[in-house]
Amino acid sequence: MTKKFMLIYRSDVTAEQEQQPSPDEMQAILAQWQAWKEKFPSIVDMGDGLLPTGRSIKAGVVTDGPTVESKEIVSGYSIVAAASYDAAMVVARACPILFAPGSSVEVRELAGY
Repeated sequence: MTKKFMLIYRSDVTAEQEQQPSPDEMQAILAQWQAWKEKFPSIVDMGDGLLPTGRSIKAGVVTDGPTVESKEIVSGYSIVAAASYDAAMVVARACPILFAPGSSVEVRELAGY
């Protein structure tokens, strides 16, 4: 049975703000993501990147920026169809985000509600 997993990309806030890639570097990064997608047809949704800004609500209080007190931000996500966590981890281990300093991938199974 195939399950769906969300790959949640986390990046270092400082690196995200300070390291803006040049147009040539951006093309190389996009080529890495495209190669990753072609290598793993189990990626059913490449997802998207997230901007470093946002708002949060907790106990009815709205605050700006999800990164106010954090050193990491959620910078994007993808959805992978796989038979198990181990199979999803194979895809996650090859994810291009892991080439960026201070970045990580969290793998979570979707509940399927």
